[in-house]
Amino acid sequence: MKFIALAMLVMLATSQEFIEFYSAFQNSDVAQLDGWTIQGSLSKAQADNFFTCSDASVFGGPKAFGKGAIVTKQFQLPPHFQIKISVEVWKFDAWDTQRQFFYLDNYLWETMWTGSDGTKRCATPAGGNVNSFQVDQTITHNHAALFIAFASSADKSADKMSWGFRNLKLSYLPCPAECGTCLGPDAIVCQMWVPVSSSWIKTIEADGWSAKGSSNVIKTSTCAGIPIVGGPGNFGNNVSIQKIFDKLVPHYRIKVIAQFWKIDNWDNDNAVLYIDNQEKWKQNVAQVEDKEFFICDKITPGGVDGTEKIINVNFESPHNYGAALVKWTATTKKSSKQASWGIRQFQLYVAQCSSNCATCTGPSAEDCTACVSPYILLDPEDGNGSGCILKGDWVEFTSEFQGSSWTANEDWKVSDGKNGPDFTSTCGEFKFFGGYEKTGKDAKISRKFNLPAHKRIRIAFEAWKIDNWNGEDYIVKVDGLSVWQRTFGFGDPGLADICGGDGFENYAIVDFVMGHEASTLDLVISTTIGKNNDNASFALKGFKLFYEKPDSCATLYTECNYTGKSFNMCEDLPNFQLAKYPSKIKSIQVPAGAKVILFDEMDYNGKTIEYTENQKCIEEYQYKFLQKNQQSYVLTANN
Repeated sequence: MKFIALAMLVMLATSQEFIEFYSAFQNSDVAQLDGWTIQGSLSKAQADNFFTCSDASVFGGPKAFGKGAIVTKQFQLPPHFQIKISVEVWKFDAWDTQRQFFYLDNYLWETMWTGSDGTKRCATPAGGNVNSFQVDQTITHNHAALFIAFASSADKSADKMSWGFRNLKLSYLPCPAECGTCLGPDAIVCQMWVPVSSSWIKTIEADGWSAKGSSNVIKTSTCAGIPIVGGPGNFGNNVSIQKIFDKLVPHYRIKVIAQFWKIDNWDNDNAVLYIDNQEKWKQNVAQVEDKEFFICDKITPGGVDGTEKIINVNFESPHNYGAALVKWTATTKKSSKQASWGIRQFQLYVAQCSSNCATCTGPSAEDCTACVSPYILLDPEDGNGSGCILKGDWVEFTSEFQGSSWTANEDWKVSDGKNGPDFTSTCGEFKFFGGYEKTGKDAKISRKFNLPAHKRIRIAFEAWKIDNWNGEDYIVKVDGLSVWQRTFGFGDPGLADICGGDGFENYAIVDFVMGHEASTLDLVISTTIGKNNDNASFALKGFKLFYEKPDSCATLYTECNYTGKSFNMCEDLPNFQLAKYPSKIKSIQVPAGAKVILFDEMDYNGKTIEYTENQKCIEEYQYKFLQKNQQSYVLTANN
């Protein structure tokens, strides 16, 4: 007996611990078959899919798995970079250099059995030898979905030549919490990747993709229980599929993670990926590929039995456009019944620029080359740092839901929430407004703010999705206008199961600026969740609201001739001392069309004096108070 392992084995030492996500076949309980697809079993009875040999319960064996048998199962995983498999493989009876193998996506493990391998450790229908041994392998893997397929090249029925396995365990090494995809444990090299879209992980459907060529329709097929887009009879010669992804966040690189399936008889043809009509990735497949095995069914009539090759794609390239056209195709010249191809688990990411950066050459603030309006780019040579800052005279109006000891303001309201009136929740070490069993389907979080005079507002907070979202939207509206929206799905960055039910949590940073002059602001936060709030919910954390002072502010100076320290006064201020402004004011600039009124007592009391023009030098008063009243600016002074 000898065995061969084909694929990149991971030799990287790491201090992280593997997380087990699946374990089965320590016994013969038929409930373990849930989720498995079994094809070609000798018997239709579920119990016959197990065979006991020397007190060991084996999945498969002489009543089940021989020629043509294949068993498969699919899994969905959070972001990770390694997969570990532990399994005990078995052969029964008279093999003659046939092979037993399994796929973990594109990773292939196989062994060759002969009739002399093993001993007669238990009774079998053919009375031959039985052998088994333990397989432990660790592979690189970072796709959101994983399939495992067990099969063989056995050429006799199971009662003459059979195989099986037991004690299957699968585990993964997780990405850092900050990362939605990674190639290792270092968060610095992966936290910039932002998910744009994912397709064909949970469901197989068109999902906005279009087909061109001999097939103009997105078609799907199933290979041994594994659904793929395209496949035998669907995608062959002269077929491509494409989709335009627009409204991309400012970024400097693009990443594609996907799985390309070569099916049946290719002849030195290429699998090809185009981005923006430029060939970016290509892999040649020879006429006779070494160590390929049959997975997909033959297409009839006129179909062929050919082997399949599974190619995991993990490609990235410089990219900074606001949209991307992604196209898949193959150069095969044969019909889809002779040579075909398909795609599984497509994911698109972009490496985003730093906050409020419009164009950049890398992830840091120093790499920013232009800012989104109304932010301006700092010049590092000025000694004030780098990156984008928000120009204007901004005032923080409120800061809420910070830390873990806050109490929600009663002005925050929840409509259609399921568990009122307390709408706070905890998620690991975090405290949320909303969340698990609080704000889910049909729920809306709202608040009305009464603001002083202003010309723009800025809202910033963390928008959290809890549990099982699958392409639903988190929506922020101001005065009925949608101002921020984000789609969440399974493969988003920062995934971790830290609260709620059976699902993963994630968040995005909301930070937007908009023109706004009304004295009131109506904020509404909602989602398109269609599930109950114990299956999917939303929350917010770390809320801040800022406003920008209007241009028509009185400017006060501590010295004559508009010199010394200056202060812009744009709102009610009955006491200079409490506001920590100096009492010595020697000159005033009065905005056009405005009137400044001086008082000689606090709280706008006592004698007054009015100014409608600039005052270059005022000697007789020390001013301590200011009030705004429509277009009048009211100072209170001590004589």
